[in-house]
Amino acid sequence: MHVRHLLRTAAASLTLAATLLTAGGAEAAGTAAGSEVSGSDVSGWEVSLSGAGPAESLMSVSVIDENLAWAVGRKAQHGVIMRWDGVRWSKDTAPGLPDVWQWSSVSAVSAQDVWAYGSANRSQTLVHYDGTRWTTVPTTGPFDDSWPEVPIEAVPGRLFKGGDALYTYADGTWQTFALPSRVDIRDIDALSADDAYATGMRYPVRGGHPVTYHWDGTTWTLMEEPPVRTGTDTAKITAEAPDSVYVAGWADAPDAAPPIPSVAHWDGTAWRDITGSLADLYLHAITTDGRGGLWVTGNDQTEPAEAEPVFWHYDGTDWTKQPGALAPDGDTRWPSYTFYDLAPVGASGGFWAVGHYTMPMTPQGDQPVNALIERSTTLPLTADAG
Repeated sequence: MHVRHLLRTAAASLTLAATLLTAGGAEAAGTAAGSEVSGSDVSGWEVSLSGAGPAESLMSVSVIDENLAWAVGRKAQHGVIMRWDGVRWSKDTAPGLPDVWQWSSVSAVSAQDVWAYGSANRSQTLVHYDGTRWTTVPTTGPFDDSWPEVPIEAVPGRLFKGGDALYTYADGTWQTFALPSRVDIRDIDALSADDAYATGMRYPVRGGHPVTYHWDGTTWTLMEEPPVRTGTDTAKITAEAPDSVYVAGWADAPDAAPPIPSVAHWDGTAWRDITGSLADLYLHAITTDGRGGLWVTGNDQTEPAEAEPVFWHYDGTDWTKQPGALAPDGDTRWPSYTFYDLAPVGASGGFWAVGHYTMPMTPQGDQPVNALIERSTTLPLTADAG
């Protein structure tokens, strides 16, 4: 769902991300020039999209570069695709989009090669953007009743699709790799058309176990089971290299305690549990940082409850927790911020995070929900940066 190869080709010397200024509570400009980072790592996040706007929740984001990205979600039971043009986020108005209940996954290869997956009324929809218009592409396999938010991942020459089987699409032809009963693929990441990774679960969570598969250009092979906590719904994966793959998820804690996240790392030979001090998080999003580390986020459940959005960073050894930015109209009484996806902004080294937040309850007892997009604002130096 992300374009993580941007991180693998980023320059060693990182600059400040463009400053994003909230405009009208819904859209934000981001054209201020950056400057060189000096001294120790300092990171922060700013709101780029909030308030009443075209979307009420965003599930996935994919990036071409600093001036072009797509995010997908829904509003009032209608799918919404948002586009970043280097200045602001706005609703994608390119022709050809069918009406769906929700767009749940997007993956962009180039400005003329973008894919999105959505669903409505127990039917699935796959669309492709060629730089001018969206076109519906016939997909394969049944609608996934268990997890309608099916992941897709596109790279030059191939599209990968998950769900209750593993599907690949190239040169107009689908290939299906059947999975064992009750196995569902929840996330996919690809390094190339011949090197991809997928993760999910053999359900139910209680009594089931996580699964991770590797694609070698011909077929999918089941990898060793990652060492996550028993009861962990393993639903996220990110690949930095063949010898650096991460899977993540979360488990319910006993006695209504905060959730227990888990993260495991594959070094090309074996898995290792790196969860460490990461805690109290419904972990919904994960991406590598391009420096041998990791960003994760989701919905924070730290006690006593706070309403702030939260991001965790792993530097290869330790975890650091940092707050995100508060939406001007967000509820401050209870945890109300949830992020569902992370992606690198581009060669600058910044990151986008997409999701939603709740506003204070109305006198009628309703709790409105608005889409939220945040962007990291200050970037750490790499080891060899000047």
